[in-house]
Amino acid sequence: MTSLQPSMSSYTKASQKMWFTYSSGSNEFQRGLLGLKDSYIVGNLCLQFPESKPLKAKRIEVLITGAECVSWTQTIGNQVHTYNYKKKILNQSLLLWESKGLKEEIYKDITKINYPFQLSLPNDLPPSMDLGVGLIYYTVKARIIRKSNILKFQSSQKKIKCKCLITRYNPMPRPETVRWIEWDNPKALKCGLSYDISMDYNTFGPNNPIIVKLIVKFLKPNLNVKEIFIGLKEYHKFRAAGNTKKSKRYIQERKIFGDQLQVMLNNVWSHNCRIDMQDNEANWTTKRHNINVHHKVKVKIRFGPFGPKNINLESDVNIMNILRIDQDY
Repeated sequence: MTSLQPSMSSYTKASQKMWFTYSSGSNEFQRGLLGLKDSYIVGNLCLQFPESKPLKAKRIEVLITGAECVSWTQTIGNQVHTYNYKKKILNQSLLLWESKGLKEEIYKDITKINYPFQLSLPNDLPPSMDLGVGLIYYTVKARIIRKSNILKFQSSQKKIKCKCLITRYNPMPRPETVRWIEWDNPKALKCGLSYDISMDYNTFGPNNPIIVKLIVKFLKPNLNVKEIFIGLKEYHKFRAAGNTKKSKRYIQERKIFGDQLQVMLNNVWSHNCRIDMQDNEANWTTKRHNINVHHKVKVKIRFGPFGPKNINLESDVNIMNILRIDQDY
C-alpha cells in the first residue's frame, strides 16, 4: 500500500530530495487518541539523492516541536504598539541514524532510503488551534548533519519542516445539573412569570448536544412575552507583554417568539431547546494563561413594552472534543 504524504502547502521548509510520508493507512502524523489513550507522531522520512551526488551525512534525526504564540497590534494616538508572546511547549527528538567510525568527521554516502519514526506525545499537550491573535501549532522536522561545502554555499545542516495537526479528545462527561428556578415565589409573582430552566450537563461537544429544558408558568393572563432567547457564547482572552486583548461572539442562537408559546394545562409551557455542536464550529474550552477560551450558555426572557424587567440567565460551560463510550477508541 502506497503511503500518503503531506501536501506541499503543509511544508514551511521543503526539499525535492527529502520528504515525509504518513504511516500506512493514515492521512495524518498523529496516531492514538490524545487525552484518552497513548498518542504518537508516526511517519517515515524519505531520502532520495542521485547516485552521482550522494548525501554525505553523519547524523539524521526527526523532531516534533510545539509553540504557543500571541500577537496583536494596537494604535494609541499616533503610535502603533505591538504585543508579542511566544513559548515553546514541546521539543522532542529521535535519532534515526548516525555514522559509526573511529574518526569524528566520518561521513557516509546516502542515496535512497526510508526511515520510519515514532515519537510519544505528552498526555497533557494542548490541541492545535488558530484564533488569529493566539495560536498553538506543531511542526515535524527532519535534520541532517552533513558535510559542508563552502564553494556551493552548503551549510552543515539540511532541514525540512512540516505542519502537524494535534487533536485532543475527551470522554463523555458525567451529568452535572445546571438549573435556574423562580417558581411561585414573591419574585416570580411580581414578574408575573415562574420558570424552571435546566441542563443535565455542563460539558458539551460534537457527541453531547446542549439541551436546555424550559418550563414556564404564566401568572398574569395579559403578560406579553416578546421572545425567549437561548445562545452559546464564546469568549477569548489573550495576554502578552503585560497587556490583555478580549473578544467574544455567539456560536449559535435560538429564538422562540411570543406567538409560538403554546400555553398548556395550568398556564404552563414547556419545551426542550437543542443546540448541536458541529465540528470546527466552536473552539475548545482552553484554560491557559496567555490563551484563554471559555463559553457560556445564556437564556434571556424578553418582555414587551411596559412589561417587567427582562430575565437574563447565564452559566459557564465547557466545550470539548467528546467521543462517546461506544465509539471505537
